[in-house]
This record gives sequence, C-alpha cells and structure tokens, in this order.
Amino acid sequence: MDSSSVSLERIKRYDIVRLIGEGAKGKVYLATDRIIRRPVAIKVFSLDSITGEKGPRLKIMREFFLETQTAGALLHPNIVVIYDVGKQRDVLYIVMEFVFGKTILQHQQLSGLSVKKSIEIIYELALALDYAHSKGVVHRDIKPENVILSASGVPKITDFGIARFRKHLKDEKRALVGSTRFIAPEQILHMEQDHRVDIYQLGVVLYELLTRQALFRGKTPHQALTRICTETPPPPSVTNSEVPDALDQIVSRCIEKSPSRRYQRARDLADALAECLRTSMDGGLSYDRDLMKRLKKFELFSLFTDHEIGQLLEAGEFVTCHQGEQIIKENETDSDFFVLLEGNVRVQKQQRVLSNFLPGSCFGEIGAFARRRRSAAVIAEGDCKLLRINALLFQELDPSVQLKMLSIVVRNLSSLVISLDNEIMRLTDGKGRSDKLPTICPLCGYDNQAPIEVCPHCGVIPSACEDADLSEGPGP
Repeated sequence: MDSSSVSLERIKRYDIVRLIGEGAKGKVYLATDRIIRRPVAIKVFSLDSITGEKGPRLKIMREFFLETQTAGALLHPNIVVIYDVGKQRDVLYIVMEFVFGKTILQHQQLSGLSVKKSIEIIYELALALDYAHSKGVVHRDIKPENVILSASGVPKITDFGIARFRKHLKDEKRALVGSTRFIAPEQILHMEQDHRVDIYQLGVVLYELLTRQALFRGKTPHQALTRICTETPPPPSVTNSEVPDALDQIVSRCIEKSPSRRYQRARDLADALAECLRTSMDGGLSYDRDLMKRLKKFELFSLFTDHEIGQLLEAGEFVTCHQGEQIIKENETDSDFFVLLEGNVRVQKQQRVLSNFLPGSCFGEIGAFARRRRSAAVIAEGDCKLLRINALLFQELDPSVQLKMLSIVVRNLSSLVISLDNEIMRLTDGKGRSDKLPTICPLCGYDNQAPIEVCPHCGVIPSACEDADLSEGPGP
C-alpha cells in the first residue's frame, strides 16, 4: 500500500479533514483529534517503498520511533510540536501541531521579506536550534520549505526527527537526501556530521532570504554539489545593497566549508544577529546614547534601577526620528515598540488622526508582542527622540526587567481594553457583541448553518484566522 495513492478517512483517533501537502514519499493531512478536539497535521510514510526482507523493515520502524520519540521531547515556541506517532497497516504516521500559515519559501515566492524581518526569523530559528542541540537533536534538513511562518509571524521549524528517517525511504544506498543547494560540504563528502550542519544550512537560508537567489547553482546537480565544496560565493550585499557589512560577515561565517570555522553554537549565531538588530537599519533613525538619565524622570521607569535600564538597552537603543517620518507603518508587522522621550507624535489611520502621544508615552507594544499587523501608523510631528526596543531581544532579558516592563504594557493594554469595551457597547446598542460571526469555518470549510465561535468539526477559532491569507492554504 502506497501512502501517496491512498485516500485516508481516519488514522486511529484522528479524523482526516483534507489533504494539505504532498511529497514524493507521502502526504500531509489536516485532521481533527477526536478526544482533545484540536486540529493537527499528520504526515504519513509508506513502508512499501522499502524493498527486501522483513528484517530491514523492522529496523527502519525501530529507528523511526526512536527518532520521533527524541524529537517529540522538544518543547520550544519555534519548533512544531510532535504529539503522537504510530503505524496503521503499512503506513507510518506522525501527528504534529497544526500551524496556520505559509512556509518562508512561499513568502519568498510571493513578495520576499525585508532585511530586518529576515534577521529576526533567523535569530529565532537559531535560538530554537540551540535548544534542540542542547537536547542532542540535530535536524540536518533546514530549508525554507521546513520553516512555517504562523499567521502571527512566528517562525516554526518542522520535520524534526524526520530528516534522518527519510534516508530509509529512498533506498539502502548512501544517497544524498534533501534539496541540493542546502546540503553542507561534509554531507556531500560523507564526513562526520554534527550540529554545525544545521548552522551551515541556516546560513544558506539567510543568504537566500537576503538575496532571493539560490546560493549555489549549477546546470546539473553534480555541478552544484561541486560548487558547494569548492567555491566562495559573493556576499549578500552584492545583490542587496541594504545588507550591512556585519550581516555579510555573519552569513560568510555560517557557510564556511570547514565546520571548525563556523559558529560553534547556534547561540553564538543568535548573539551575532541580535547585535545586528540592535543597530539601526532605518535611514531616518540615528544612534543617540545621551538620553539614559532622562528615562528615570518618567513615571514609567521610576521603579527601574540604573542597572535595569542598562539591561533594557540591551534589547534596544536610543534613536532620533525627524519630522514627518513614519515611526510605525500601518498594516506592516514589526517587532519594535517605543518610549517617546522628546517631541510629539500622532497616531494616524489612513488620513484620519486618532490621537497624539506626549513624552513619557509607550506605544507599539501591543503589535510588537502580539505580532499582529499595525492597525495604524505613528508619525513624528517634529524631531523626536525615542527609546526603541525589539520585542524579540526583550524576551532574553533578566526576568525582573521583563516583569517591570510588562507591567507597563499591561497597564496600557488595560486602558485600551476599557476604551474598546465602551466603544463596542456603543456600537452594539449595549449588547456587547456582534451577531456577525461566520457560519462556515475558514479552515476546514465546515458549514455549521449558524454562527460559530469554535468550529465543531476541526476545533479552530475562526477569528484566529482573520489575519491570514487563506488563498494559499495552511502549512503543517
């Protein structure tokens, strides 16, 4: 029985909803866990592609369960969680977290990603790989197809525990598995391999995000493999002038031919990328460190010690923005939030001015932490001085600093919720809610014949999909 030719309706406790992906050796399905009532992704692999006697098949099944058991122990916000594994007839299956979104390959093909967004994605992936490596798990098949950006912009690595298993689905020869352009030199030369393969492959992904070009191309696969082992590519800045020198150096170190010359830990790569994020990459913002003492004059930071303010600066920097410049752009996603130190800014949606912020105000934190598109723009009324903080780097600070800053965020959020609640009550004539809920689930297509808050078929909350582009379909 070939899993690629079989139409499944159910695998154990999982009801198949629809096909969402297909490869040479298997399929990926959206399914519903009947017990927990949540959507899941199921990858299935056929054992029929493995020829030979019963012994090799049993060995492969043992290795499959061992690999997925190891990967299943990984719990990280940037790694797709493995819930379950099993065998049904001649099909091996893996049940995973379902992530609604697109792969970064799809984002590349559609519109590409900015330099800053590319850095942020690789930064998060490097932290995820560092965590996996600390648990003794190496992926060895990092590529854009194996990274999904959720609807809220969170990158998640998928296929942990599967990459090494796939070699058995090919044949018993020492064949190279995976996309040619992401294979590390030591994989081609059949040399000893370790976690530094992942660092190399992550560097190749970063190169392609920055340039939107393949790193090593050839007329034939053999030519491409030869170039991987012998050629030094031009830095990304040759293709993309927005790439700074520091980022060129990071990419170059990741893709060194010798593993000993690369970053020795994924955490080291993350630290280097964090330094890039701390450095201004927006033309209108210039570096300014003369405002540290002014922070303590504002009520927001009255409880912060000098040391804690210094810690906070590790996640950001002081910047200057000139009159008319957009500090936050409407409908864009960004990981920065701001504290206004000098000047005045206005909040504007299209051509309508919603409000103004005065010195001492914190803004942009909801979009930065929730990773949602900005609902409005923030524009400088005159020359302004601000503290810009990256929400991703903020998560790496001491818990005491995070707690104090988050208390400010919660206070601002509470004020906003009260304001919105009053507005909702006004718009709904005191009912407090709208009856305009969907009747058809945007994820699985189930028609409930009545407004639904939670789909009874796949368990998804329709409103959670509202920011996602449904035209391309979800990812596993």
